[in-house]
Amino acid sequence: SGRPAAALNWGRFKRHFWGVLSRHRQLPIVLAALSGKSVLVVSPTGSGKTLCFQLPAVLRGGLTMVVSPLKTLMSEQVSDLLAKKVPATFINSDLSVDEKQTRFSLLRRGAIKLLYLAPERFFVRSEDERARLKQTKPSFIVVDEAHCVDQWGRDFRREYGRLREVREKLGAPPVLAFTATAGREMQQRILKSLGIEDAEVFVRDVDRPNIALLRWRCAADQRAGEIASLLAVPQLQEEKAMVFVPSTKVGDDLQAALRDLGLDVPLYHSKLGGAWERQELVKRFLGQSKPPANRIICTNAFGMGLDVPNVRLVIHWQQSASVEDQLQELGRAGRDGKAAAAVMFHNGSSVGRDISRLRFMAEKTVEAAHVPGLDREQMLEQRYHQIDQVSELMRTRSCMRAAISDYFQGPKYTRRPSLSIRILNWAFGTQTKSRRFQACCDHCDKAEIKRRGMAGYVAQVIAG
Repeated sequence: SGRPAAALNWGRFKRHFWGVLSRHRQLPIVLAALSGKSVLVVSPTGSGKTLCFQLPAVLRGGLTMVVSPLKTLMSEQVSDLLAKKVPATFINSDLSVDEKQTRFSLLRRGAIKLLYLAPERFFVRSEDERARLKQTKPSFIVVDEAHCVDQWGRDFRREYGRLREVREKLGAPPVLAFTATAGREMQQRILKSLGIEDAEVFVRDVDRPNIALLRWRCAADQRAGEIASLLAVPQLQEEKAMVFVPSTKVGDDLQAALRDLGLDVPLYHSKLGGAWERQELVKRFLGQSKPPANRIICTNAFGMGLDVPNVRLVIHWQQSASVEDQLQELGRAGRDGKAAAAVMFHNGSSVGRDISRLRFMAEKTVEAAHVPGLDREQMLEQRYHQIDQVSELMRTRSCMRAAISDYFQGPKYTRRPSLSIRILNWAFGTQTKSRRFQACCDHCDKAEIKRRGMAGYVAQVIAG
């Protein structure tokens, strides 16, 4: 349905999103969507994924529904669209009854181009609200942060697992799904869950070349000391750093150990005080409240939906529960495009306390999902498999960038000299060496790491 590509309003195209034309690799995604195809896009943070669905929504007649996991994400994107004079809104539980009625009235009149909402909104108790959404018959359903379909759809937020059902009730419009982190196996599970197995899949290289990747084998009882040495790096004192821990208990122990070493680092977790206290700590980290907190210990409950551009260092106490989680968390670093580092501690084994802790947490999550026996076994095996994949990534003696790129089926990563160096090589027939240090990973830079030590290497990376 909708207008053919030949009838598109190119004036509107240029007025709203001319910048997308400079992103040549995004145009095939936009054109696929405008031709009526469902798409799944795996592309790194900051690569223009948002434009890839906002642009078709603006150009195509009718409404586009955007399924988003967080209220903060909805609010930010709607504000950005309104600033561009694009009619957009969101509906969530924070709105009064009167405000909801006003927004539904705008929808009924066709005055809204993009509607943001959580998957739970399709299953609210209000029969009237469900009926109003069903009547909209959108041109597109967008699933932002599509990895949530796989990671949450069977336990934490089951409504994500029912989006196929939602799509059918809305007239089966094309689905535009976007994520920064979904490996080959997860991509297939997302497509199956959404009922779009025939979708066109675009996998961009997920490499973030400005982030140095450092896997560091270290016993658990020595990690606090290593982390303290990293946080004490002089180049980091005016910059931001995040330390991810697998549980509140590990976070408490690390906080106490760092305090004994003279570092007072706040800990953020989902059970921290009330909502106000958690928000206040977030504001301190963002520099919006005093005293500022440039360094923070956190569980993975922290950071989703936050865009903090100047995080220079991300530390993992241990590996994450999946490669997707690992990449999502280390991707908090260097969002401004400047040099940053990610340090991941591991015990060098496929067994041990780190792995046991993750398997125990997986078992608790699956148990809480209350699914039938066979499904439960399959869920647990999948989570065990994901843990093993990260463990293998931590222990592999090869370039970590290449291993990650292969996992996500992106282009093979190869180091390439700058254009000026290549021109000099061609002109003079000599191998001119670039003097500036170009960080990669612990495998490619092992000589530099051996010479400087871990903290020295990180300091050099951050210094640029």
